[in-house]
Amino acid sequence: MKKTSGRLVSALSAAALSVTALGAFSAVLPAQAAGLSGLDAKGITSQMVIGWNLGNTLDSSGTNLPSDAAPQKFATAWGNPVPTEDLIQTVKDGGFNTIRIPTTWYEHLEWDEGSQMYLINDQWMDFVKQTVDYAYDRDMFVILNVHHEDWVNVGEFTDATFQTASKKLTDIWSQVSEEFKDYDQHLIFEGMNEPRQTGLGGSVEWGAGDANSWSYINRLNAQFVSTVRGQGSAANKERLLMLPGYCASSTPETIRAIEIPANAGNVALSVHAYSPYFFTMATDAYANHSFPGASGYGEDYDGALSNMFNEFSSIMNEKNCPIIIGEFGASDFGNTEDRARWATSYLSKAKQAGIPCVLWDNNVPGNGTENGEAHGYIYRATNTWYPNSAPVVQAMMQVYGITPNLKPYEELKFDWSKVKIGDDWIELYREENGKEVASWKNFTVSGWQDYVNENYDFVMIYDSSSNPELVLQGTGKDSWNRIQSGTVSENAFMQYFSYADIMQGLGSESLSDMQNLFISASNSDMTAYALYAVPKGSVVAPTESVEPTETTTEAVAPTETETAEVTDVPVVTETESTPVEGETILGDADGNNTVELADIVLLQKYLLGMNVTVKAGAELNGDGVVDIFDLALLKHMLVH
Repeated sequence: MKKTSGRLVSALSAAALSVTALGAFSAVLPAQAAGLSGLDAKGITSQMVIGWNLGNTLDSSGTNLPSDAAPQKFATAWGNPVPTEDLIQTVKDGGFNTIRIPTTWYEHLEWDEGSQMYLINDQWMDFVKQTVDYAYDRDMFVILNVHHEDWVNVGEFTDATFQTASKKLTDIWSQVSEEFKDYDQHLIFEGMNEPRQTGLGGSVEWGAGDANSWSYINRLNAQFVSTVRGQGSAANKERLLMLPGYCASSTPETIRAIEIPANAGNVALSVHAYSPYFFTMATDAYANHSFPGASGYGEDYDGALSNMFNEFSSIMNEKNCPIIIGEFGASDFGNTEDRARWATSYLSKAKQAGIPCVLWDNNVPGNGTENGEAHGYIYRATNTWYPNSAPVVQAMMQVYGITPNLKPYEELKFDWSKVKIGDDWIELYREENGKEVASWKNFTVSGWQDYVNENYDFVMIYDSSSNPELVLQGTGKDSWNRIQSGTVSENAFMQYFSYADIMQGLGSESLSDMQNLFISASNSDMTAYALYAVPKGSVVAPTESVEPTETTTEAVAPTETETAEVTDVPVVTETESTPVEGETILGDADGNNTVELADIVLLQKYLLGMNVTVKAGAELNGDGVVDIFDLALLKHMLVH
């Protein structure tokens, strides 16, 4: 992707300045400059009040998309819709005045030989800026960070990994600080998210860290501060910068180990505190989701919160530096009243300590399951508040004397009036009331052969939480080609498939050898309403089209059942896309050809270092390593 020369030159200048930047931070914004200026770190955090996280969106990672893919493809890769101004307005109406935008950068870096820098893809930078502006333009505080980075979270901290991390951190923050150089103190930068060692077992990964890991992270924090301050703008010299400890742990010794660089200017300590854990997230035998209450170990929940915030207050006094809790929350176990009481206790203590807290929201509802990651508050399909979460938010706002405007939950339901069908669209299949298709099942359609060419796209009308697919079956027994869309549709009930998508999905196979076309569900149940062949240039055309990539190709052999059922090519024949023996089912950690709750339990045990083994299906995100990211994806898959 071509880089604009201005961005490149500015980034180079900032990188050069960062080496000697820690000496002068006295400059402030000119008096005539508009916006928030002149505050110290405590002055900024005192105005932040309470925040909300745009989780599992710009931080989607492990997508295997190329760096120049459309930003919307990345943002929707984990199942959430593209963020909109309406969503951010919903957050503000809910009483939040701060938004944290977790953002992954490593998949958007492109090595530039001339500058010897990792340059951020221009489309991605513009997309991040647009999302920031949605909140910034509403006078909200915005926290922008680096999140889920493969160069931050590594198997083990070594000199080699530090060199890589230092280089990428410097290159990313040089460009980000240049891009946002004139944004006032409403914009806050967070250097890293939960930096940790992922290859030494769960107790190390999510522990308190040690002297070696603390030193490693402190050096990266110092490089981050130097880079941002070295950009040179008055705004960046007084910008609030957040510094994490090992895995952003709330353990007092970890927070105390965070070193504040000399002449660092406005900084805050970044902490994540889903506390008490056995109330907020645990699903084991020691969990107790009642508040007030105690864990199976006897820990009193309210007392634990008091102790935690007392420790935080002591640390802030010791370091003369504020703390920001960048992530907190309590998973929805169907215990709404208990969560509301917990929220009141938690935030009352945070308010007394002067600590702003930012609620984690991944848009995953509880749905009556024992899911420790059900942190859904806003139903983003309609920008309304989940019934189990609205009372919790109401309790949060009462702590601060805020009256929120919480739009009641409204489910997104299919209706033919919500889709526009072009007069020139050719109907290949239509069922007025829809056809129910279970996950990974499919059915054939006829009459498609004349339209698989450069003159037509295909449009599927459907209702599902996961993107549907087309499947082309050829003459060979192993000819089973899944076609994924290379398009992001603005309509939640329409999925576009271009001719380029189809050819990409076929890979090396010939279109002339294809005998059957299937409408297929993917990892969620689906209701299929229609499939149309759409002439190029039709009045109703695809939006946000992107180039297909090699990684979207997946050739899966059909089962014997599939081959037998499609012999006569009926107009509608339901089959099941169960992989052949020896094929990996993503999410099937125990190898029983079913993705279920037992797979989550097994994978959790494996990541905690217990004496269990997992099958290849436990590796979901394609990075070749079974880790916490695969567990998160598996939980997300089952919830949806």
